[in-house]
Amino acid sequence: MAKLLHFEFHKLIRQKSFYICLAVAVAMLVVSTCTTYLINKDVMDTAEMGIDAMNVMIGSASGGVLSMVIGVFIPLFACEDYVSGTIRNIVTRGYSRLGIFSAKLIAVMLATTVMTIACMAAGYLIGLIFSGSGVEPFDANTVNILLCQLAVMLAEGALFYAISTVLQKTGGSIAVCLVLPMVLTIVLTLTDTALAEKDISLSAYWLERISGTLSSFDVKSADMKKALLTALGYFVVTSAGSFLAVMKREY
Repeated sequence: MAKLLHFEFHKLIRQKSFYICLAVAVAMLVVSTCTTYLINKDVMDTAEMGIDAMNVMIGSASGGVLSMVIGVFIPLFACEDYVSGTIRNIVTRGYSRLGIFSAKLIAVMLATTVMTIACMAAGYLIGLIFSGSGVEPFDANTVNILLCQLAVMLAEGALFYAISTVLQKTGGSIAVCLVLPMVLTIVLTLTDTALAEKDISLSAYWLERISGTLSSFDVKSADMKKALLTALGYFVVTSAGSFLAVMKREY
């Protein structure tokens, strides 16, 4: 397992797409903040635009951009060994399927964590440049919200990894990872409308929706617990399901 982890971490560090995707995510934060400033600079003060350090940071992982970037990077990273045929050599060396799967998953989780934290830090710096630190305190509640956002992003990363592991094709995996969140959001919203009389909201348990609820400073503790439990559920189900789907696949 140690050798597999070393192999995956070494590959991650050398992966150009990791740095490119991270740069794109940060660049999109800059563009979004600049756009908000330019549109509103003549009609309101910067303090009213919501582009201060705290607001940009808290929204950096919930706007869909980071999810999209991770949805591109994970297939590029996870499918590389399948596309190149390297996975066959790894299997023939006697490494277990579970070990191979777990090492890749850990590397993907590490990459997702680094990207998420980097975007949060970049968001704070960008907001600090445009509008100062803001009025919201950086207290324990803020830290809890950020940790919940990280948990949701890790769950989404596990979902994208599951898709990539099952499909094992870079292009197809990227397409599904980008389209699936949008399609599910639409389908679940329509389902909620159809079930409105029964007070059933399936979309409330979709990661994109949960991520949106964590983009403000007045998140209730019950919503944080719900976010953590839902993220854990997604992580366990997608990881276990994808491994069971590929554990006996021949390479």
